[in-house]
Amino acid sequence: MNLESLNLVKRSSNATIYKMLKMPVTTLASGIIFLLCVIAILSLLGLPLTAYAYDQTSEQILCAPSLSHWMGTDELGRDLLTRIIYGSRLSISIGFLVALIAFLFGTAYGAIAGFAGGRVDTLLMRGIDLAYALPDLLVMILIGVVVGRGTKGILLALGLVSWMGTARLVRAQFLHLKHEEFIEAARAFGLEPWRIIVRHLLPNAIGPIIVSLTFIVPSAILAESTLSFIGLGLSPPACSWGTLASEGWRSLRTQPYLIFWPSLFIFVTVLSFNLLGDGLADALDPKIRK
Repeated sequence: MNLESLNLVKRSSNATIYKMLKMPVTTLASGIIFLLCVIAILSLLGLPLTAYAYDQTSEQILCAPSLSHWMGTDELGRDLLTRIIYGSRLSISIGFLVALIAFLFGTAYGAIAGFAGGRVDTLLMRGIDLAYALPDLLVMILIGVVVGRGTKGILLALGLVSWMGTARLVRAQFLHLKHEEFIEAARAFGLEPWRIIVRHLLPNAIGPIIVSLTFIVPSAILAESTLSFIGLGLSPPACSWGTLASEGWRSLRTQPYLIFWPSLFIFVTVLSFNLLGDGLADALDPKIRK
């Protein structure tokens, strides 16, 4: 067996070990995301998941985690586990809605730029360059001042700063695909441009787009949590993981569990989406599959 064959066997063995180690991690991440989404949906439907209401106060103020309150209570005696479950619906909903905004607007923008090419592509790309030049935090603050520190304001702010990457990705995919033989055949048959985009280009570019969306969701959750934590995002009575972490910050030294639990949920959710996106990138990459 020559050196080239030995290297090929070694690479094949390493790839097999890599897949064996990565598959359980991706499966675990998918399970965590599915569980969190189920909890958020049940909370949206108003189904009671604990014995307490999210705004129910009691005399048990700032109690440590116990059998009656698994994650403790806050300064008003409210059950922290219930508030985290209730806050999950807002945090996860914001993540998915921002990804939806990025998908719709970014895909349409990038598809037009990539398919049209020429001056249209140049003009649209200069618009993205201008959008990238604006500081994200400044845009979010301005939108928060104009629209207000509510759910609509945070969705609009995060949506306006999250679509550019999707647009560039779709443009790059379209620029690569539109010169393929099957696109030339579609043009020869006289198909309208929008039919070529919808029926041929977009289905072949959907893999990388889905992967990018799995990274936009955790980025939006993390951005909302960060803005709420520093007082620029959601404000009470809105309840999200970011607002819970912001409230727990005031009692960091005396009751650290108040900030630990919401921060843990943010960390696990963001990590799970990143692992899922990494796994999807490998699964949808034809070179790795080969």
